[in-house]
Amino acid sequence: MFCSDREAEPVALKFNSMGYHAFVLRYSVYSNSGFQFPEPGKTPVYKPSVIEGPMREIGKAMITIHEHAGEWKVDTDKIILSGYSAGAHNCAMYSVYWNRPEIAGFFKVSPQILKPAAAVLGYGIYDFVRFKEIAKNSAKPLDYKLFQSSCYAYIGNSEPGEEELIRVSPDRHVTKDTPPMFLWATYEDTTVSVRNTFWMADALAEVGVSVELHVYEKGEHGFSVADQSSAEAMEQVSPDVADWVTCAQRWMLKRFALKLPEKCPVWNPDNLKEKN
Repeated sequence: MFCSDREAEPVALKFNSMGYHAFVLRYSVYSNSGFQFPEPGKTPVYKPSVIEGPMREIGKAMITIHEHAGEWKVDTDKIILSGYSAGAHNCAMYSVYWNRPEIAGFFKVSPQILKPAAAVLGYGIYDFVRFKEIAKNSAKPLDYKLFQSSCYAYIGNSEPGEEELIRVSPDRHVTKDTPPMFLWATYEDTTVSVRNTFWMADALAEVGVSVELHVYEKGEHGFSVADQSSAEAMEQVSPDVADWVTCAQRWMLKRFALKLPEKCPVWNPDNLKEKN
């Protein structure tokens, strides 16, 4: 429904501090329509935020980065996607659709240009079929209203059928072409069930795609980097949850470390001789 500033630049700066380039993509969401929240039957469907739209904007960003790789000094074989909440869902969708007609066929480019090397995702929705089941069985009416609003904003229909829900459930489309993933969430999340993260990890493990999973016991939805750089209140600060940043850095270094020599060159004063 909206892009969160808390999950944009604060996260990018964390990756910058690790020595990585970082790009922030503000993809199309329902609030771009002029309405903050969708009201089915009262507010219009916003087509740019529907299913393929947000995924294709990731694809366009990938193409743009490839086009400027020399200028920006980017190693295009090591592009990592990172997203949180709905952004995690968008990145997960792209991760399973990048080489399919919805993305590669749309752009008519080599799928290799569109291929992500890995994904770092936090507290995402990965299964809309089970999202509906959880919301429907919840004692809180607001949970089902959130499901309906999410579907209207993202699918264009507040009561989509099962086929449509399966289509937008990335855990049901994982293949060996899906990139390795680092997944994290909090057990106490009452907005997006932590089970989503388990389902995604299980789907990856089922086909042999590498995955690392961290679930932190305490904390609600939307922690971002869980320190003062992203928090609006102290309830969004947690040293325990902030641990995901360190864990993700360690995970990425296994795959994307710079090729450095074992030792620095020996200093030689002869190299300082003045040149005539």
